[in-house]
Amino acid sequence: MTSGVIRAPGSAYESAGRNVALAVRGYSSVVVTSDDLEAAAHVAIGIALAESATRLVVIGDLADEAAPLQKLMVGDDTHGIYDSFVFGTSLGKIARPVEGTKSLFFMPSGTESAATAEILGDSRWKRFAAESASSDELLLLVVGASAPGLDRLIAQMDGVVLVGLEKLDAVPDAVLLAKVRHPSSTPRQQPKRGPSPKPSPAPTERTWSPRTLGMAAAALLALGIIAGALYSWRSGGASGTAALSTVAGDAENRRAASPGRASRIRPSNPQDSLIATRFSVEILAADTAEHANFELQRHRAAMPAATIAIVPGRESAASRYKVYAGAFRDSTGAARQLASLREQNIVGRSAGRVVRAPFALLVDSVPALDGSRSRERERLQSYFARDVPAYGLTQRDGSMKLYVGAFRNPEESSMAAGVLRMRGLTPVLAYRTGRAP
Repeated sequence: MTSGVIRAPGSAYESAGRNVALAVRGYSSVVVTSDDLEAAAHVAIGIALAESATRLVVIGDLADEAAPLQKLMVGDDTHGIYDSFVFGTSLGKIARPVEGTKSLFFMPSGTESAATAEILGDSRWKRFAAESASSDELLLLVVGASAPGLDRLIAQMDGVVLVGLEKLDAVPDAVLLAKVRHPSSTPRQQPKRGPSPKPSPAPTERTWSPRTLGMAAAALLALGIIAGALYSWRSGGASGTAALSTVAGDAENRRAASPGRASRIRPSNPQDSLIATRFSVEILAADTAEHANFELQRHRAAMPAATIAIVPGRESAASRYKVYAGAFRDSTGAARQLASLREQNIVGRSAGRVVRAPFALLVDSVPALDGSRSRERERLQSYFARDVPAYGLTQRDGSMKLYVGAFRNPEESSMAAGVLRMRGLTPVLAYRTGRAP
């Protein structure tokens, strides 16, 4: 008997890629890597198709001409990344539009393999990444997990998407944006073959047709997405197993295993950690933006420092929308706020909870000047008009800082930061300070 590993069809991996696309939103240069190059290629295509609806996306083949990427090729010109780095051909000239899309381009490997230590480790990738960021574009590079020079390539990119891997041994400190697990690693038993190359017309064990196998594998992956989603959320002692997990969930697991390890996402004001406004009241955690916005609009007048935090989701949602109220230095103030909201029937008698969320995304500030209160209201109103749930905290000098969201740890803010960047803002992660006016 021989055995093989059942893999999902390409469409299932592309669907998984679409589901994790939100995790790379706000980033401009991403490596998609795997022990299975075809799976990585399909996931990259899924991400690219989702993201190309809002920005220009370029897929680069550093995967030795993986079959799914070759299908993106148009024409007979084989020049690509190898030729650009060796002979100086510009990347702009080797990027070809993908048929049927308006904002998706493909860079082939080239006349020779581009998966070499010299090309992957070339410092020019840093410039290409910077150009993508300045143009609000996305550069997706598909490369094998064992490729030489992978560590130097990743060091120049914004982050990594892993396909079928729990970690990347070659680059343990890589900024992990998302994971896509293979839907199954169950060995498939195959009947022995006789000397004849023709298959037995009457096999003794049940076999699945390619269509049935594809549907089953796709179903396995879909169930994994629904059951685990993008983030293994931990609360009240419960935990789930993620089929797809964003950087927030993975970073939390890594911290648990290695408490002394520093976060790769750091607040801009570490000196304010001791005076941070650490506590809020979580009103609800919704699976849709519509639900969260409805609650915020309905009760904003009664909820000081009200905001919505977009965080990696769980179960059937790719993201969750948490509605928060209040900003307090200690949990006692937050508990009083929760009691008041319950008395007003804004939350149920057993609903809501006090949470520790010292981080927020700083988006603006208003100096302490005459008439500053009216300017603060106008500034906040301008954000509300753009559907940005900003709130203000008054500082000791009378100025006001405008924040969005509230987060338990720095990694939890990555998804919200990406959404704000897509709206033209420049959010800065910070320990939030001050008091609600």
